[in-house]
Amino acid sequence: MKTAAKTFVLLLLVALTAAPLSAEDKKKGKKKGQGNRLETQILKRFSKAELSEEQTTKIKALIAQHGPKIAAAAKKGAISKEQKQARTEAIKKAKADGKKGKALRAAGDAAAGLTAEQKAAAKEAATSRAALMKAAVALLSAEQKAKAGIKEKKSKKKKKKDQ
Repeated sequence: MKTAAKTFVLLLLVALTAAPLSAEDKKKGKKKGQGNRLETQILKRFSKAELSEEQTTKIKALIAQHGPKIAAAAKKGAISKEQKQARTEAIKKAKADGKKGKALRAAGDAAAGLTAEQKAAAKEAATSRAALMKAAVALLSAEQKAKAGIKEKKSKKKKKKDQ
């Protein structure tokens, strides 16, 4: 009986000391679903394309190459909670007024009161993300592009008229 009581007390002490340590480990780690968001987003975008292992590996390498640039630009141009809220409200109002595309985005940016630095950082992040997507799309075959719903962009070059 004494050994059972001692064993019980020992197990209780181990459990009491292990629980706080386990909680600290969870706090240090990333939240559930907070992994590499960029990788998750891009691979999800191409999920219907049925990527080969080689393509997946190449896309992950591209993400590793472009990801830090995108993250740095996003961090540099981070907007405050108030700016996000103002932008969201302005976009909702603009949508209700029937605005679309650039006009909608301009209304949101104007309401958020973005600084020149924030605008430049957002443009840099968008440019880096576009370069990443262009490189990733280049790895896909025509069939895979069709399955993923990716349309080829038409050239914006204007044809010269013969005069």
